[in-house]
Amino acid sequence: MSDSRSHFEINVSLPSEPRFAETARELAIHAARHAGCGEDEARAFGRDVEGVIRDHMEHVASGASIPLVVRRVAGPVEVLVDGRTLILHA
Repeated sequence: MSDSRSHFEINVSLPSEPRFAETARELAIHAARHAGCGEDEARAFGRDVEGVIRDHMEHVASGASIPLVVRRVAGPVEVLVDGRTLILHA
């Protein structure tokens, strides 16, 4: 995962509705694939991100938004969910 062409950063704000946990999962899967991870590893990472988002939704007020950053600057893919970081080491 040292290819400089796969450096990226996506910043989004997700509504705290359960359907958007799936959106976060798909963003994480796409980021992992783009960084060169295999399908199984990418999907597992996506499930982890979805789980964190769903857990976070249980603790935020209805109508609140959840800040989400998906990035890869140098090294692993990182997903930041309102201050919590998930890292995919490939």
